[in-house]
Amino acid sequence: MLSTTVSAQDMPLPVDKDVRIGKLPNGLTYYIRHNEKPKGQADFYIAQKVGSILEEDNQRGLAHFLEHMCFNGTKNFPGNQIINWLETVGVKFGYNLNAYTSVDETVYNISNVPVAREEVQDSCLLILHDWANDLLLEDEEIDKERGVIHQEWRSRNVGQMRILENLLPTIYPDSKYAYRMPIGTMEVVDNFPYQALRDYYEAWYRPDQQGIIVVGDIDVDRIEGKIKEMFSEIEMPENAAERVYFPVPDNKGTIYAIGADPEQTNALVWLYFKRDPFPKEMKGNVSYLVQKYVMNMITSMLNQRLSDLANKPDAPFAQAFSMDDDFLISKTKDAFAMVGVGKDANLVPVLQALYREALRAKQSGFTVGEYQRAQQEYLSQLERAYNNRNDRENEPYVKEYVRNFIDNEPIPSIEDEYQMMQMIVPMINVDIINQVLPELITDDNRVVWALLPEKEGVAVPTEAEFAAAMTAVDGETLEAYVDEMKAEPLIPNLPAPGKIVSEKALAQWDATELTLSNGVKVIVKPTKFKADEIMFNGIGFSGTGLLPASNDTDIKNIELVLSSNGLGDYTEIDLQKYLSGKQAVVGLEVGNFETEISGSTTPKDLPTLMELLYMTMTNVTITEDEFKSLQSKYAGILRNQESNPDYIFGRDAMKSLFDSPRRLPITSEDVEAANRENILNIIHNATANAADFTFVFVGNIDMDTFRPLVEQYIATLPADASKAVKEMGFDAALQPRNGKINDAYNTKMQTPQTTALIMASGTLPYSSKGAKVASIAGQILSKRLLDTVREEMGAVYSIGASGSLGRNPGKNASLASQFPMKPEMKQEVLDFIAAEIERMQSNVTQEELNKVVEFMVKSANEGKEQNSSWLSAIGGWLENGVDTFNNNVAELQSITTDDIQQFLKDLMAQGNYAIVVLDPEAE
Repeated sequence: MLSTTVSAQDMPLPVDKDVRIGKLPNGLTYYIRHNEKPKGQADFYIAQKVGSILEEDNQRGLAHFLEHMCFNGTKNFPGNQIINWLETVGVKFGYNLNAYTSVDETVYNISNVPVAREEVQDSCLLILHDWANDLLLEDEEIDKERGVIHQEWRSRNVGQMRILENLLPTIYPDSKYAYRMPIGTMEVVDNFPYQALRDYYEAWYRPDQQGIIVVGDIDVDRIEGKIKEMFSEIEMPENAAERVYFPVPDNKGTIYAIGADPEQTNALVWLYFKRDPFPKEMKGNVSYLVQKYVMNMITSMLNQRLSDLANKPDAPFAQAFSMDDDFLISKTKDAFAMVGVGKDANLVPVLQALYREALRAKQSGFTVGEYQRAQQEYLSQLERAYNNRNDRENEPYVKEYVRNFIDNEPIPSIEDEYQMMQMIVPMINVDIINQVLPELITDDNRVVWALLPEKEGVAVPTEAEFAAAMTAVDGETLEAYVDEMKAEPLIPNLPAPGKIVSEKALAQWDATELTLSNGVKVIVKPTKFKADEIMFNGIGFSGTGLLPASNDTDIKNIELVLSSNGLGDYTEIDLQKYLSGKQAVVGLEVGNFETEISGSTTPKDLPTLMELLYMTMTNVTITEDEFKSLQSKYAGILRNQESNPDYIFGRDAMKSLFDSPRRLPITSEDVEAANRENILNIIHNATANAADFTFVFVGNIDMDTFRPLVEQYIATLPADASKAVKEMGFDAALQPRNGKINDAYNTKMQTPQTTALIMASGTLPYSSKGAKVASIAGQILSKRLLDTVREEMGAVYSIGASGSLGRNPGKNASLASQFPMKPEMKQEVLDFIAAEIERMQSNVTQEELNKVVEFMVKSANEGKEQNSSWLSAIGGWLENGVDTFNNNVAELQSITTDDIQQFLKDLMAQGNYAIVVLDPEAE
């Protein structure tokens, strides 16, 4: 593929000189990099070239099971000591400590570890060592984990997963990939002999398949020495089995795989064009970067065309896109893919539309204008990455090194890649891109995969119908795509600039408050955290809370309109084209209590951001055709969701908890009944008075550039300070009901499980410390539930709790937990949680508190170097009148176990305790 590219394409790519890569005599590979973003922290990973594809039929699920067991006892960290010890240094399970198993790999991470003490670094390496070679795999722990994994299977065995498992043998004929989804079979999970798991561990967790990755604020020489010291002793097993990469056979013509399920929430169809992957051994050459660039251009341009189509009222799909990646779950075959989501369940015209656009591109190619916009967007993103090169955090580096170890993906420095692509991109014109399309879009090696809801009135398409539909498109005469680009300015009549009438220093934020001639205030905090990042928000108390109930239907539709709106004479599609090559985005949310406008950009594109801000505040639009398209799109999607258990639970829970129809989830009937003019009026009224808002800007801001932009785009917004809304609107019907609620619903389920929501609510005085106390209470309860309900009882896969205290009117305090569980253990779990909340009112321990505080202190210190954290903090200060940020650490360290217990007592004493469950319908 890509036989026509640029000269010197086989020149090797230099590896980033700042990463140290080595291999021990036993075959283990390591990557080490010093990086000080965030300061004083490091990430520790172990990647394994081991996944479910290596299992035999009687081992299905063992790779994933083994991943779970890495947290249940090792030689140096028996029992739960890995989790418990890491929590003492601020590393939380599920947040900074996790793992995943896929078909071809398993990766473990210990992230955001405070590493000022060398013994912490050494202990993290020791954990990686134990995962690599010293798991205990005790009988009792294995048996306990069977229940956890069984519940994970229940929670993930949704409609799409069932369809996929059923269709994989059709999609992958004569291939091992047909029967190797990582979750495995519950027959194996429930019954495998203990020794089978130990044998699998010994066979595949071995040095030649393992990569250690450490990135962060560490001494590279020291870490390398420790890796050599700890990991060199691990021996390769004798007569080690070959790590085979299983092929995916080619196919003549098209494979059709079609499936339906009662709980499938949407109708979608994938069209794949398979091909052999780029040779692993050649990925270190410039030619691989060229191929990635060309495929980026093709998918970018085709996606814009598909987006144009989706916005037409007669479009057969609600949305569609293309991508180029591995073929579904296999790494030994690549595929160019297109996917369309049907508005209803009729997928035949969706497949036709996808195939038609693929053939149109193949036959007529892309235009110069399309390519210029896609190219500008690519170069803009590359430039932003280059400008932020000194501000990259640990995680992006780690992920690159994982992909290098597993897939041999190249790891040049951003400086080298930037300079290389600056030379290469101008050499690739649209004709070269178009020459690739006939090699990509082929008659053979095609796969069509369709998923539909199984319900009355939905006809599942047949293979013959799909085949006839594609043949019909083959016979069409396709006109070349006509590229249209709006030439008019986004703001046709820009008003004369206003003025900054005063400036005031805000010492506590190291920021400046500007008062403008229209009465609007702007707070600006220049920072150097990221060279190419500026963020802003503006929050006003002009929400929908006090609007009469006659607006309920339209209020529910506001979010949909704001996901697809235009600005002024520019439609959503016009805006997409206008913003190509510009890194600027602005969004608007109109909620019950407040309205928020927010966005981000770069110093270079700050003028564009200001244009978007001005137009979003003054002229959000959606045409009649766009609105009709939106209605037909989402009405069909929602109809398909309304029989799904998750949707049913959300609807029933809101019905139990609240007394307002506005709190119920949006339905297809709501969408069909929506009134475009009224929705736009509600949005415009929410932003009509800019004096309702204080705008906050944080980032790499040059004040001499910033001031004129503020005067032009914010000082000219319509504003009347005398009519500004200063407090949140409040409707009592929008808060949770009083008293005890114990409601049980039921519905048909393909995989029976019970879902529960437990919530205590009340009204408490707001304070910065109080908000932290509420959060800590939720985190301590979450840990107790995880330890008992998951680990001891095996009743759930995932469970947690959250505590909150806000400034909103009415009930502002809550403690809540929502989770799926084994139906037969429902009452036992609910009784345990109620009893645990009761116990926590008197038995919170200092050890529990210390672990949560350590995590929150670490997070608070991370936030000190993040624009987003400062933006959120200043916004919260404006909203609540309380600074919850600057004194974070001292305030956290002042919290006592008595504070936690008193919060729970005060909350529970109000008697508002709700239990809502959804059970499987009795057969």
